Amino acid sequence: MLAPFFVCSLANALTPREIQAQFNIGTSLMEEMPEEAVQVFRNLYEQSSTIRIQLELARSLYLAGRLEEAKDEFINILNRPIPITVRDKVEWYLSEIQKRQTAKVYLGLYQDSNPGYITSARTVSIFGQTLSYQPAQNTNSETGLAVGVEAERELVPQSGYFLQANINTATYQTNAFNKQDLDFSFIKRWQGYDYKDLRVGHETMFYGGTVLYNYDYLATRWVFNLPNQDYYGFLVKGGPIDYPTYSYLSGSQTQAQIFYNHNITRDLTLYLETGGDKTPASQNAYSSYGFYGTIGTQIADDYTNIQANLKASQLRRNYWDSDPFWGQVRQDRGQLYFLSITKRDFYIMGLRPSIDITYQSNNSSIPFFTYNKIFGGIFFKNVY
Repeated sequence: MLAPFFVCSLANALTPREIQAQFNIGTSLMEEMPEEAVQVFRNLYEQSSTIRIQLELARSLYLAGRLEEAKDEFINILNRPIPITVRDKVEWYLSEIQKRQTAKVYLGLYQDSNPGYITSARTVSIFGQTLSYQPAQNTNSETGLAVGVEAERELVPQSGYFLQANINTATYQTNAFNKQDLDFSFIKRWQGYDYKDLRVGHETMFYGGTVLYNYDYLATRWVFNLPNQDYYGFLVKGGPIDYPTYSYLSGSQTQAQIFYNHNITRDLTLYLETGGDKTPASQNAYSSYGFYGTIGTQIADDYTNIQANLKASQLRRNYWDSDPFWGQVRQDRGQLYFLSITKRDFYIMGLRPSIDITYQSNNSSIPFFTYNKIFGGIFFKNVY
């Protein structure tokens, strides 16, 4: 009943104030009546073909389940001069469409200086006794292959209920360093101008060919979009975690994080994130709580379409009781620095390549757990 009213009201040219009023009506319809929102934004786009209106038209089409039409609009937006934050949102929606229609793929080939997170120390002190330490595994750099596949299907069209499968692997020359992560979840989403979800899932991590842990979790994620294209939100996740081989680590884990992304200029952003976790284990010596802070930025050049993403994180982890083997309470401080360079308008079969480099270090009160590593290579992100 609402659509004819909007068609009639937009029959004549609208003033900027009237366009904003209709825009606000369209965003209010997105969650409950996306088809009506499509009509509002389509007619608005005929009046004013701005990127802002086209973005909301594409999002309304996506929410209405008209994925092919939404995909066409999103790809068209990518080919226009858009700010970094808008590009990030568009690529997120395109990847969501990809995993609902077929599957989202992630590939990477990289060099890892320390795949086993092995300390560089070759002597250790145990209860005052200094002993020699010879690692059982290879301590040389190794080449790694990363493969990720993510797919989901909506159980009933337009219901917001999804089943999702997420598989990530890291394969090295030494099998003992290989990792596989399998994550299966049931999700309820509420999407409109903002995003909210509730997820129930099960995650299994394999390390060196055996199960490292099983994690049954409940999680929720909320993202709020602001008119200036900034966004902020939070994530909470928790549940019991079981280590079949290392039963003393079994217990539970609760994580939380908050984040904010600010659009300084069309080609410069500021990202802030902080979070923490509480991980009680069956033995207090292995129970811990940790927290971290991250600051990042994205810088782009419109002429070359080259974009650099940088992030720096500081991490801290404190354990609850004295380690029974080392005879002291463990406390860790860590750093992580990340650099990614990509060409924003270059895609290979919907995959966009980037050169990623990460440096990670950990300084522990127990030197055996002190390490550093650097890994970098070329990665292909599935955009559409």
